[in-house]
Amino acid sequence: MRRREIFIELTSLLDVIMIMLFVLLTQARTQTADAIAEAGARQTENTALRQEVETLRGELVGAQDAAESARRQLLSQDLVLDNSLVVTVTAADRSAIRLEVEGGTQTVSYDWENENYARNVLRAALRQQLTDTDRPAVFLVFQYDRDAIYRAQYEMIRDVLQELKLEAARQGSTLNILELDTKS
Repeated sequence: MRRREIFIELTSLLDVIMIMLFVLLTQARTQTADAIAEAGARQTENTALRQEVETLRGELVGAQDAAESARRQLLSQDLVLDNSLVVTVTAADRSAIRLEVEGGTQTVSYDWENENYARNVLRAALRQQLTDTDRPAVFLVFQYDRDAIYRAQYEMIRDVLQELKLEAARQGSTLNILELDTKS
């Protein structure tokens, strides 16, 4: 048998292989560049998200502190209210003065012709509240609307409250008077 010699031209095959390698390397380079750009974008996004998480964490800590502070303040207020008697004196209108205590409301008629009657009834009602309480702190809150109360009525109520405060001081008690203009 005779051998036949086949000559294969390897140059063209080698050219095709080199072209394919070049295309693959170019695609790999493009994909690598895209992957690097995407990784950079994700890293930037992660940094932004970390900063946002830290900001939210700070806000959460602030909110928790505020909630804890509000809870402590409410406990303190409850403690004060549980150990205090609060009597609210309100100039309801031109002909009545209203006393409000936890247990209810009492109305004192205000007569412009006989102011002493209203003064005595108001003083007696307040003294009764003060003697009936066993709480260590007493607050008298005088509420009025400066546009709706007359000067004589205002001065009569204020004078009664000051008289009671002096009496309490003589007895060694502390009576706190708070005046509130509801118009302002």
